[in-house]
Amino acid sequence: MTAESTPTAPTPSTPTPSTPTRTEGHREPGRVRWLVVVLAFLAVLLDGFDAATLSIVVPTLSTQWGLAPAFFTTPLVLTNIGVVIGYLSCGWLGARFGRRTMLISGVALFALMTGATALALPAESIAALSVLRFATGLGLGMALPLAVSLATDHSPDRRRELVAVIVTLGLTSGSTVGGLLGGRLLIGIGSTGIFWVAAVLPLLLAVVLIFGMPEPPRLRSGAESRHEARLARLFAPELRVTTTMLWTFAFLVFVASYTLTSWVPTLLVGYGFSPTRAPIGLAAVSFGGLLGGLALIPLAARFGITRALIVMPTVGAVCMIVAARVELSDGALLAVLGGAGAGVVSSQIGQLTLAVSLYSTGTRTTGVGWAAALGRAGSIVGPGVAGILIGLALAGKDIVLITAIPVVAAAACATAIWRVRRGAGVRAPG
Repeated sequence: MTAESTPTAPTPSTPTPSTPTRTEGHREPGRVRWLVVVLAFLAVLLDGFDAATLSIVVPTLSTQWGLAPAFFTTPLVLTNIGVVIGYLSCGWLGARFGRRTMLISGVALFALMTGATALALPAESIAALSVLRFATGLGLGMALPLAVSLATDHSPDRRRELVAVIVTLGLTSGSTVGGLLGGRLLIGIGSTGIFWVAAVLPLLLAVVLIFGMPEPPRLRSGAESRHEARLARLFAPELRVTTTMLWTFAFLVFVASYTLTSWVPTLLVGYGFSPTRAPIGLAAVSFGGLLGGLALIPLAARFGITRALIVMPTVGAVCMIVAARVELSDGALLAVLGGAGAGVVSSQIGQLTLAVSLYSTGTRTTGVGWAAALGRAGSIVGPGVAGILIGLALAGKDIVLITAIPVVAAAACATAIWRVRRGAGVRAPG
């Protein structure tokens, strides 16, 4: 049992449960503990890299196994289902066994299951690939909310939005690395080698986390921690409407984002790219998302996170419409896809940052996890529908255009969130 669940006697610097504050029973850190932030960022980066591996190798495996790309819809979707389950369970598991323990366990789980995937690839079995990627997703789903929660708990209130953005940027950073190196890795070490890389690195990080990740600040007793982690806490009267709309926004942007990141290498083959060159499209989308996430920091600081979440998906939708309807050179197409990534992927980061700001320490892991989970439900729907459309031989440009629709709806949803929060007199965040 970690220190999270150890009861603490009330002291002048440790408020009692009857006097709640934003720090929920522990002294607010005076400064950011950057070691914790770096370790959390690395855990999320390797999460993002692992999540990208299957989409990187789908065009190659499709050729090697003699199967149409649509056959890989099942393992892609099951990966995301596993991630959703991980998101939904991490709040309760973190309160029960300790967030540090569960973060290490999640990283170790997706490392081991990715290694098992590498061992299973020679069998050329979609069924085996699907089962192993589902198990991998369980570990991936625990990593992000727990990493964000731990890093922000080791930061003062005034820096938590910044820390949340930095840690969450690890997700798109991992996808960017995968996209940039994917083609070279395919040529150099093959599909199996890519999965081995995605397995060994997080396994090494899990060892580092055991020695380098400190225990989180002390909270309340185990029973009180589990009470604070309940889903019902997200629907307190002052949060009910905003929570619902945040989940809707997350669902919509995840539909678009994961359609792009899961299928863009395959879609680019329809644009005339070769299978070994097509992963550069994933790099373009992911790198654009990384730049969009960085742009989100000053944008949110200047205008507020909610208004920033109106601007970014609007940018993404415009870029997708251009990619679908304007004849572009290969370089220009990749640049426009980068703009789409900047708008859509940064919206994922922004919704988690808003969740961090909305919820107190005791409910933060649950709040971030459920916001990510409802969003990740979109990551199941999006790639699944796109896979069906690919199977129906719909043109890649038309699929990109269809993907812009939920992004436009997300911008409208963000506008509604901003109006509700402004009407309630909420000045921050946005």
